[in-house]
Amino acid sequence: MNSRKQYIRVFQMRGIPFLIGLIIIGQSCISWPADVDAIVFEASDLHFRGEIDQAMKKFEKALLLSPENEYAHNQLGILYAKKDRFEEAYKEFARAASLDGKNTFALKWMGILELKRENVEKAFEIFERIINIDPQNADAYYLLGTVYNFRHHPSMAIEYLKKARDVDSEEAITHFRLGKAFHSLGMTKNALLEYQRAIIIQPSYVQAMNEIGWIYYNEGETSKAVDQWHQSLTVDKNNREASLNLARTYNEMAFHAYKSGNVKEATRCWQKTLSVNPGNKAAKYYLDRSGGK
Repeated sequence: MNSRKQYIRVFQMRGIPFLIGLIIIGQSCISWPADVDAIVFEASDLHFRGEIDQAMKKFEKALLLSPENEYAHNQLGILYAKKDRFEEAYKEFARAASLDGKNTFALKWMGILELKRENVEKAFEIFERIINIDPQNADAYYLLGTVYNFRHHPSMAIEYLKKARDVDSEEAITHFRLGKAFHSLGMTKNALLEYQRAIIIQPSYVQAMNEIGWIYYNEGETSKAVDQWHQSLTVDKNNREASLNLARTYNEMAFHAYKSGNVKEATRCWQKTLSVNPGNKAAKYYLDRSGGK
């Protein structure tokens, strides 16, 4: 099968996770060897399935064979960032940007990582560069607004946030994507605002609800996290992520209560686990062991 057609077929099956790759592949003038094409294809599929370490190895192998593969550099950068290997991630995005000075995807991530380093001026320069390349880039306007906010220039921050709104104000996925970027870098306040904005635009945005739940959970606000994941199930009763998040949290609450000698509370929590995840083996085991029903 022709390699380009193969990517299109996978996009039709997989959806959004391959969109960036298709764009970059379509713009590239590089002729990839067939074996590199296959490795990149496999790496992309591993990334989609959440097998981060294996995907990294595949993209690294692809780059040994084809060092000027923009798509592989960008994807490896994302994977390194997910593993908190931020310096390596930056190098990959910088390499992609050096291969194509108009690669706004790579430039955006370079800017975000500069913010992570607290190099605000450098981040500002990069986001301005993106606007010069693509005057309709909503992400860059938003991020410039964020920089002005860091600089304590609220009027300028508002101006750029309005530009972002005017360019792409009704796209919930834009706000969700920015939220994920901030979230992955530990910038949770920014992430929370973006997820909330996505939900305002699209009230059924369950993915954003689940991410908000994790922010609350990781900040120790367990009850808020539980409420958030229940809200997800109200919108989508079959949402597996919300169900598993709740089951895990209720089990943790139950174990804590059980160790403290509060068997009644532990039993109540395990029963809640089964209400959202009926097949949960841990809850069934401990309920039987504690005499609960």
